[in-house]
Amino acid sequence: MPKTFWDHLPPRQYLAAQEQHLVRFIRELVYPMSPYYRELFDYNRIKPKVIRTLRDLSCIPFTTKADIAPLPDDPEIPFNLLLRPDRERISSRAAVRWKHRMLRLTHGKEGYTKLLHHEFSPVHYHFTIGRTALPTPILYTPYDLQRLREAGRRIFELAELNREDMVVNAFPFAPHLAFWMTYFAVEAVGMPALHTGGGRILGTERILDALERLRGTVLTATPSYAYHLLRLAAREGRDLSSLHTIILGGDGLPKGLKEKMLELLAKVGSERPAVISTYGFTEGRVAWSECRASALSREESSGYHLFPDMEYLEIVDPETGSRVEEGRDGEIVYTCIDWRGSVLVRFRTGDLVRGGIVHEPCPYCGRSLPRLGREINRTSEYKEFELTKLKGTLVDLNAFYPLLSGHKDVLEWQLEIRKHNDDPYDLDELHLHVAPAEGISRKYLEKELYELLQREVEIAPTRIVFHSLPRLLQRLGLETKGREKRFLDMRPGSPDFRKAAGLEGGEEEPEGYQVPLAFEEDEEEEGGEE
Repeated sequence: MPKTFWDHLPPRQYLAAQEQHLVRFIRELVYPMSPYYRELFDYNRIKPKVIRTLRDLSCIPFTTKADIAPLPDDPEIPFNLLLRPDRERISSRAAVRWKHRMLRLTHGKEGYTKLLHHEFSPVHYHFTIGRTALPTPILYTPYDLQRLREAGRRIFELAELNREDMVVNAFPFAPHLAFWMTYFAVEAVGMPALHTGGGRILGTERILDALERLRGTVLTATPSYAYHLLRLAAREGRDLSSLHTIILGGDGLPKGLKEKMLELLAKVGSERPAVISTYGFTEGRVAWSECRASALSREESSGYHLFPDMEYLEIVDPETGSRVEEGRDGEIVYTCIDWRGSVLVRFRTGDLVRGGIVHEPCPYCGRSLPRLGREINRTSEYKEFELTKLKGTLVDLNAFYPLLSGHKDVLEWQLEIRKHNDDPYDLDELHLHVAPAEGISRKYLEKELYELLQREVEIAPTRIVFHSLPRLLQRLGLETKGREKRFLDMRPGSPDFRKAAGLEGGEEEPEGYQVPLAFEEDEEEEGGEE
């Protein structure tokens, strides 16, 4: 597989090239052709020529999810992010005008039209998941899809994969980044692949059959579903000795969960496997990954290797919005470079990264690419579940994920949020549903989890409910939904509450109605799992 030009450039060189590309991109494409950013610049009296360096970006206001999300009365908002090369905007800047005149002369009228279509016509859509608002479309042109292929190729290069490998793509089939980046990555490399659509489409047993019979060497999936597949494969005595790489996306990978997956891989015959974590968000167009050498090491990860020619990331203080020094914690702010569809400048992700961005060579693979810290708190993931106060404490539910998914005695879990007595004006309650590991005392695990959560997140669950593993898998919808239902909001008025109550959107909730749990609870026992 060919190496990437940027891999071993000194930081001074790629930062200079990045600066040059980004400044030209804003002056010649973003300002003349983006309705959203042209209006933003004009409203704030920002002239494109004042953007001369990467530091000058700080004069541009942030863009947030609320700025670009469609509204019921204005669903066209996200389409203002598209670059639109109409004659008026092209003519507004001399450099852009002369460039397009030369293109018309050298390509002819028909060739020029095809060129514009290739660069600027949206042909592929992704959507944000849309937990709190209408899903936001992120659009790709044919030019963008070429860049998406290249980004996928680079991730496979970082994972040291080649055309001899066989990929089983178990990401859910949906207009989301993870599935389609895997699809375009294998196409770019030219390797065989089976795109299963996940458990909801092909089914878990058939995916395991495919891994075993096709001698799959690479599995791509969400961390929860990959763990589920490996757990079932170990239980059934499957031979997955050919599987040497798992690439995970969609959620973070806690260290404890990675250890559990490595133990299961050893049980199914895999030798020295790499479990590679990636980080991405729909608005960022691509995902970024660890290198294989870092994933294989039991030491601290070197972080996610970035693409200097595709994006510029800033780390800012989440309170003040000012930039922090290299290597310091902060919020990730994204600016795309040289894309053509949905263009974003200084987009606040809401995600907090420990260690920020570093520019020194990777201690594992030697690449000089900038690297984003491995520990990312995805505060944007479950924004609607930020509780007011629970027993006097504000709760960040994202903190539960690494604690519970990485716990050696917890097979699966789900956190349910309710109101005491289903009274919308009463206190919030947290019900923790757990499937314990085989042979684990429930009394011990209950005490352990109460103490762990009280110590780490300063709040203990109101109640812990134990389930058999099949029952909890049913609650999570791991094989029936596009994304597992890790957090369940059963507060009156919430979508989950209304669905469980059998209410349609326009119906009123009966006075005093108490909705049951989504599934009947298992009886609690003193011993291990049934």
